[in-house]
Amino acid sequence: MHTKLYSCSHKIEGEIFMYRTTIDGKEIIITLAPKIRKEITDRNPLYEAVFHNAARLLQTKQPTFAVNHEIFGLIIGEVQRGEVTVFAVEHIIPKQNIFGPNNFFSTIEQQANL
Repeated sequence: MHTKLYSCSHKIEGEIFMYRTTIDGKEIIITLAPKIRKEITDRNPLYEAVFHNAARLLQTKQPTFAVNHEIFGLIIGEVQRGEVTVFAVEHIIPKQNIFGPNNFFSTIEQQANL
């Protein structure tokens, strides 16, 4: 798999608001909801977390995704399919706001790898 993550030139008031890249020759875009853009200043780890799961998501037809990130928590988004697939990050649930069994994230990871 040949992948490359790079910043595109789409900016609002000098601020990068999306990443455009390719995975195996297929163009994808990763966008962030306005609230997330305001709350998170170092967005590269967020873009990279979605990017590293994008290849698997391209192989399915599911319209939504959730990515477990050790710093951010649960990254939740929507897959918008078209000529270019867009991964739109809509919400982030911080780890401290996720309730349930102590091994919640390991359960999610095990099920995602089935």
